[in-house]
Amino acid sequence: MKNIFKQGAIPATLVAESIAKHQVKTQIGGHSIFLGQVRADQIEDKTVSAILFTAYEDMANEKVAEIREYIITKYQLSCAHIYHSLGEIKAGELCFFV
Repeated sequence: MKNIFKQGAIPATLVAESIAKHQVKTQIGGHSIFLGQVRADQIEDKTVSAILFTAYEDMANEKVAEIREYIITKYQLSCAHIYHSLGEIKAGELCFFV
């Protein structure tokens, strides 16, 4: 079972490298990417500067693996990658990549 969690923000290079690795898989006709980014929302005259992500990793990894396999089977995908941040992620930084 793959660990989806990364300490800190998801670097944009991880997204680019993930796509680049798939260039040899010529049966893939497209990539669908969803990136989560921490917003600097205004709440009661204060601006969000960061979010602290925590998780019960064992349970979350198990559940994500189940969901991932279900989606791959249902939509006949060749692969699906999921990454999520742990720790403090500042406004503007990426916090997940699907």
